Amino acid sequence: MLKGRQGYTLVELIVVMAIFVTVIIVASAGFNTVLTHVGQQSKQMETDIGSVVGLELFRSDLQNAGYGLPWTFQSTPAAAGYTEVTTSDTGLPMTATFWPSGQSPRTYNDASTGVPRAVLSGNTNFNLKDGIGSKYLVLKSLTVTGSVDGTQKKWMTVTFGDTGKSAPSWNDATRDFSASEKVMVLRNTFANGTPSRQLQVNSGGAYSTTFSLYSTLTIPHSSGDMFQVYGVDQSTTPRMPFNRADYFVSTPATPPPACAPNTGILYKSVLNQGSGFTDIPLMDCVADMQVVYGIGPTDSTDVNFHQTTLPGTGSAQEIRQQLKEIRVYILAHSGKKDTGYKHPQSQIAVGESFGGTLNGRTFDLPTQIGAGWDNYRWKVYTLVVRPQNLIQ
Repeated sequence: MLKGRQGYTLVELIVVMAIFVTVIIVASAGFNTVLTHVGQQSKQMETDIGSVVGLELFRSDLQNAGYGLPWTFQSTPAAAGYTEVTTSDTGLPMTATFWPSGQSPRTYNDASTGVPRAVLSGNTNFNLKDGIGSKYLVLKSLTVTGSVDGTQKKWMTVTFGDTGKSAPSWNDATRDFSASEKVMVLRNTFANGTPSRQLQVNSGGAYSTTFSLYSTLTIPHSSGDMFQVYGVDQSTTPRMPFNRADYFVSTPATPPPACAPNTGILYKSVLNQGSGFTDIPLMDCVADMQVVYGIGPTDSTDVNFHQTTLPGTGSAQEIRQQLKEIRVYILAHSGKKDTGYKHPQSQIAVGESFGGTLNGRTFDLPTQIGAGWDNYRWKVYTLVVRPQNLIQ
């Protein structure tokens, strides 16, 4: 303290400086803690927002599986015009290293003579343990491409009566076809209580044409016939009478820096009508994806039991009639590594037991993720969807 004009003593200055330095150190430590916490929370929020968007897109695709698919063919399409995935295609599904021996995206083809199956799935070697790996899911429908031009969402009903053809338009530019858009035509029939949707194929084996010429695919017809005209692609001549998207988990060459080891990205890869896949990331930091099906009797919406395989032999008809529900389980973590956090469970059920044996698998985090597994916030995201275009 001051004594007249003598000023501070050296001891007093040292004490004041020590107090000042202590306050600065404490404040800095607190600030660092706040910054770390804010960083963790912001990354977790970023992950959560991204997951919501990607999973809602996935949910929509699951719900629309089977939309616009033919049940039978008027005649066999020309082999050159119905190819689906070929060895010349490009994209992540073609270069992925997780394929079991003898399998590839072509494993899920229905070309060149098969009626398309709305849903297919199988095993991969991604995080493989005890013979079970992350699943590969394939959805087939016209709307699964999600293109910005909206061609695949357009449709029109055409009927023939005693007075001629009726083909009313929507009077809406976003719903009416333009002359050059590529379309296909299905004949709707109902005989002996059994409905059918037959893909119209001309004498040359073509099943698609421009909208301006769609009527060539309604020949022959008679009074009472009803046809459905569906958009397939804006301008490209189709190589398959449907659109297809493949869903899988794969680790990119440069993984997201916030993700745990042995995790990957959940991708949606759209098979283009022209060539190749377009790869769309849906969700980061994914360790596993499992698929379970709810099965029920024909002509009922009831789910009698769940299993990891498709009903019966997995034919298009059995899928259409007996597949009532699709459940997808995705194991991922939110946020980045947090050394101050300890995850309480070392084993996580990716799937459900429904009162019996687990459908899916138990994921062992220490074994399959490795050291530091418990410094991540793990969560199983569950999608439960009833496909609206399958239930009869």
